[in-house]
Amino acid sequence: MAHHIKRGSALLAILLASVSLTACGAGERLGQLNPFQGEETDDPNAPAASQRISILELQDRISAADATNQPVILPTAYTNDRWPMADGYPTHALQHTQASGNLSRLWRVDVGTGSSRGERMNARPVLLDNVIYTLDAVGRLSARNAETGAELWVHRFEGPNDNDRYSFGGAIAADSGRIFAHAGYNYFVALDASTGEELWRAQAITPFHTAPTVFNGVVYVGTDDNELLALDANTGDIMWNHRGIEETARLLTTPSPAVAGEVLVVPYTSGELYALRAQNGTPLWSDSLTRAGGLTPMSSINDIAGSPVIMGDQVYAMSHSGILAAFDITSGEQIWTQPAGGLNAPWVAGDYLFLVTTEAQVVAFERMTGAIRWISQLDVYEKPNKRKDRIAWAGPILAGNRLILAGSNGDLVFVNPTDGTVMETRDLGEAVYIAPIVANETVYVLTDEAHLIALR
Repeated sequence: MAHHIKRGSALLAILLASVSLTACGAGERLGQLNPFQGEETDDPNAPAASQRISILELQDRISAADATNQPVILPTAYTNDRWPMADGYPTHALQHTQASGNLSRLWRVDVGTGSSRGERMNARPVLLDNVIYTLDAVGRLSARNAETGAELWVHRFEGPNDNDRYSFGGAIAADSGRIFAHAGYNYFVALDASTGEELWRAQAITPFHTAPTVFNGVVYVGTDDNELLALDANTGDIMWNHRGIEETARLLTTPSPAVAGEVLVVPYTSGELYALRAQNGTPLWSDSLTRAGGLTPMSSINDIAGSPVIMGDQVYAMSHSGILAAFDITSGEQIWTQPAGGLNAPWVAGDYLFLVTTEAQVVAFERMTGAIRWISQLDVYEKPNKRKDRIAWAGPILAGNRLILAGSNGDLVFVNPTDGTVMETRDLGEAVYIAPIVANETVYVLTDEAHLIALR
């Protein structure tokens, strides 16, 4: 049985992976780093967290002093009956989803093997036609009844060698009676959504990395070496490809391309953001969300670890190193920027954009101007006096007038989207690194121990 990572060393979930799989054998991993290694201390004489100066405070950063603290007005909530891709819809803009209940536990099931030192829970669940699909840390993809949690079928990904994994994690998407998925190996499959039977398989030179986005009969998915492939959803044939700058240092997240109409927006681990013509991959414009002068190896990683979001005629994207920007989708003109970095996709609803930063700040921005409405500080460490056991926050999602975030400390936090106040904190009892999803007024949380929890 795999040895599970304790919560205290939990940020293996946000590992830096220095990987060059095109130049080395399948099992060779050139290095992994805990991004917060060195910040923690057991020194009893160490100053309290309140007396320390954050690395980010030595650089530009967002500040509560910049917030107007004017209330946010949300659009009317609607009930979405699906969450077919890692970031919801192809645009990644879900607005204000409904969840009218108090989010009590409906059921909790074991969906496989959780994270260990050799494997990672990385795939966000997807839901379509009242079936929820999950992928565990060892490549077990399962389909379950979304109302009861009852298992319907299982598909197992087999690596080139049981003890020789190409990469961590994987990702899933559902569309038109098919499941599109990879488990971090160098092949990608389409499965029959009713049976789990494999329909086709596509190969790549290096392992697949990003979550797939499916739109108009095309599957867009990226590899470890920053190559985007456009696959025919019916056959798996490669229609076209696009390459970003290869960047071996990346974060173990699975962002996905965003698409609206004829424009596909692709994030790369190099910090590059490309807008391509969805039909043939022709570049329309590009920008770089890189930030120079990082004072630690972690702060200098420019990976766009969270997915970009398209809303109307604007694109929103954020790099880990600390740039949040809005772009005109047609011209690529930069409309505004803010010094905010994070690991999750921003959530856009109406005139506002919500996100959580690497410094555990939940922030509401005005979508059109970038002005800050409010900032709410969540816990940064489980042991703040010793600056130990840093907490990773996943989310937010907006469901039933609540911003919902899950933490590596096992907490589920509800934040008031109007003013940023913390409404409630619940103890799930297990670390969570994957952002929750919501469909049919039910919130689903996948823990690092491979338990799927339904709340309604």
